[in-house]
Amino acid sequence: MSTFFIHGAGANPSVWHLQTVRFKDAVAVELPGHPNGSGLATVGEYASFVENKIRESGTAPRVVGHSMGGAIAIELALRKRELRALVLVGTGARLRVRPEFLAKVKENYEEAARVIASWSVSTSVDSVLVDRIARDLMSVKPEVTLGDFMACDRFDMMDRVQEITCRTLVVCGEEDRMTPKKYSEYLHERIKNSELVMIPGAGHGVMLEKPREFNRALEAFFDSL
Repeated sequence: MSTFFIHGAGANPSVWHLQTVRFKDAVAVELPGHPNGSGLATVGEYASFVENKIRESGTAPRVVGHSMGGAIAIELALRKRELRALVLVGTGARLRVRPEFLAKVKENYEEAARVIASWSVSTSVDSVLVDRIARDLMSVKPEVTLGDFMACDRFDMMDRVQEITCRTLVVCGEEDRMTPKKYSEYLHERIKNSELVMIPGAGHGVMLEKPREFNRALEAFFDSL
C-alpha cells in the first residue's frame, strides 16, 4: 500500500527522508515550486495537485501531511477522496502565520529562513538541524515561501474537520511553537475516528527531531489499520 508524504510551507520532500527509507512504497510528494518552478496560490490548488498524483497511482493510499501538508491532507479527506488513512502532523484546522514572518520573508529572506528554522524546532535541539532547515528554506524561492504562508493564513476548516471519516492519527511535538498542541487537540476532539500522539522533546519539525519516536507512532498506527 502506498503512503503519500506531503511536506509543509517552504519545505521540500527531503524532510521525509527518514520515513521514506523506513516505510515500504512511500512517496514523498514534491509540491510545485519546492524547489523547482512556481508555487501555487491556495491549499486547495496544492490539494488538487496531490489528488492527481494519487489518481495516477491507482491506489487508496495512506496520506501523511506536515503543517501546510497537513492542511492539504485535510482538504483531500474533505473532498471524500478515498484514503486508507490520514496522518496529520504539526498542523491544524486553521493555520495562522505570525505577521512578522510574512514581513521578514519580504524584507530579508536569508534572515527569515534562520528565524523560521529556529521557531520550527524545540529550543533544546542541536543547531545543526536548525541550519539544515534554514538551508532547505533558502532552496525555495522567497515568493514561493511567501505564497505558502499566505495560503496557510487563509486556510480555515474549523467548522468542517468533523466531517472527516477515515482513520486518522494526529501527531504533534509537545514543544511545537508554530502550531501549538492545542491545534492537534482540536483535531483529535473533532475527528471522530482519530488518535492523538504527543512526542516529548520535539517542536514543529517532529519527524526530523525525533524520527525514531515518530516512525514508531506511524508504524503502530499503520499496523492497526
